[in-house]
Amino acid sequence: MPFVSFSSQTVLSNTTAVSNLFIEEHLPVCNGDVVRVYLYGLHVCNSATRYDNTITHFANNLNLTQEVVMEAFNYLADQGLVQVLQLQPVEVRYLPVARQSARLRKYTAGKYDDFNAHIQALLSREVTQNELLEYYYFLQSLNVEPDALLLIAKYCIDLKGRDVGYTYILTVAKRWAYAGVKTVEAAKERLDAEQGDTASVVKILKALKLKRECDPTDFELYTKWTKKLGFSDVVVLSVAKRAKSMQKLDALLLKYFELKLFEVAEIENYENTKTDLMNLAFAINKKIGVYYENVENVIETYIQKWRLFGFDDETLLSVADFCFKTGIRKLEGMDNVINKFYKLGVTTVSAIDEYISDKVSADKTVKAFLEKMKISRNPNQLDRDFYNTWVNEWNFGADVIDFVAGLSADKTSPMQYMNKILSSFREQKIVTLEAAKKVNVGKLGGVEKQFVRHSYSAGELNRVFTNLDEVEFG
Repeated sequence: MPFVSFSSQTVLSNTTAVSNLFIEEHLPVCNGDVVRVYLYGLHVCNSATRYDNTITHFANNLNLTQEVVMEAFNYLADQGLVQVLQLQPVEVRYLPVARQSARLRKYTAGKYDDFNAHIQALLSREVTQNELLEYYYFLQSLNVEPDALLLIAKYCIDLKGRDVGYTYILTVAKRWAYAGVKTVEAAKERLDAEQGDTASVVKILKALKLKRECDPTDFELYTKWTKKLGFSDVVVLSVAKRAKSMQKLDALLLKYFELKLFEVAEIENYENTKTDLMNLAFAINKKIGVYYENVENVIETYIQKWRLFGFDDETLLSVADFCFKTGIRKLEGMDNVINKFYKLGVTTVSAIDEYISDKVSADKTVKAFLEKMKISRNPNQLDRDFYNTWVNEWNFGADVIDFVAGLSADKTSPMQYMNKILSSFREQKIVTLEAAKKVNVGKLGGVEKQFVRHSYSAGELNRVFTNLDEVEFG
């Protein structure tokens, strides 16, 4: 904590001084992120002792990644504007701004003479010293071969003309370098690939009614759609007829990819039935008691998936009604119910009705034995689990269960007593009502059969509990 300092309000009300040398010599050739990092860093230097003066806060406040911030500071360090003192944790020191011409001494004399001559021959305008410095920095910082950059520059000139700006050339070059294109061979392979794709990209631009030449970004998007997302040219062209720009086309194809729609017929069916899907979405929302003004997300997140499961509109509305009546009032909850029905193979209205009927009938049976035990509440899941165990696991008939329920009626804990009696019957292999009536159940309530306790190894006990883990309830 410093002895004296400005308040945060004072710091915010003050100004940040920017060197005129930076504005004249560096600002024209720095990209936007570098300028943002440099200026914001100057501001932070005015309150360097703040607790949040870290690269994490720095990057978050600029809405940049830490990698981009460090790339900017490394560039600034190469220009002699800052020093990167250490990396863990990151520490950067701002330096006085010197004239940019001094930076030429950083590059070996004569190293780029051939490059300088060739880049000037390619362009119709004069190549400035600042522009050359930007090329040098790019070549050295990303380890790119000079002849590869010349091929990229020629490619940009073919697209934009001989007066193309160097920032455009470097933007394309950086994209290619980040994709691994750093050598002459790699650049030639990339150019050959794009040459092969040119006819397809031209058709897409024509379908979009865009009257311009192909751009490097067009080729990158085309590669993304066809190689990464897996769409055919036929599908891309079909969707392009409904889009107005490459960005809109990209957004549509990404949506279809997420919806697992890869054929023209599937996509057209989706678009043609979109109104029906919207009406269905509103109807389902109304059934379960929710409201969304825009239901596109509901369609894409839930309804499209439910239809893929095989549920028709009538069935989905029936499930929504079922959810509302059982207290499920959210789409997430309905989705959970749909998933369970799908796993059970219950995907039609009739199948759901039959499933619910079976469950209601089973509940009536469970309710009957609860009443026999003088328990007046409705069945819960634990009651159903007990009944399922007695009938399907322990193989007792309804008559035996009914008999023991009557015996349990006046007990303090009737369910506990009933489980104890039936467990004892099972141990003694008593399964019929006639055999059950002959047992003196009074003794079963308090007298434990004498037995000899055994000592078990840890391995034996582990095997027992492993088997228990495999037992499923319900």
